[in-house]
Amino acid sequence: MMNKPDLAGRHILVVEDEFILSLDICTQIEAFGGVVIGPAATLEDGYALLQAVPQPDGGILNIRIGREMVYPLADELLAAGIPIIFASSESKASIPDEYALVPLLSKPINMMHVAEELFPAS
Repeated sequence: MMNKPDLAGRHILVVEDEFILSLDICTQIEAFGGVVIGPAATLEDGYALLQAVPQPDGGILNIRIGREMVYPLADELLAAGIPIIFASSESKASIPDEYALVPLLSKPINMMHVAEELFPAS
């Protein structure tokens, strides 16, 4: 039996432009006690949310947001020491090498896996 992911009090930035998927991710985060920051449907919104207080504890990012790629925002999060995962149907091979260490989960995502990747048990 899988344990429930513990997202209690964790602020998770969600950047996803597909409404239904976004809703699903946010619902799962809240079901596991997390706090949703966003969701952001555009990169611009993502940047705005990143400046908000409190800073996110982690991020779930779709790689393609409309016509844009999420990488510049991913760079900001990583530079701030915020763990992220990519939730995307992109293939690992299509993702630039500098993101090789960022976990890639296919959609629909499993919040258990998200929690394990973002917040590995210390």
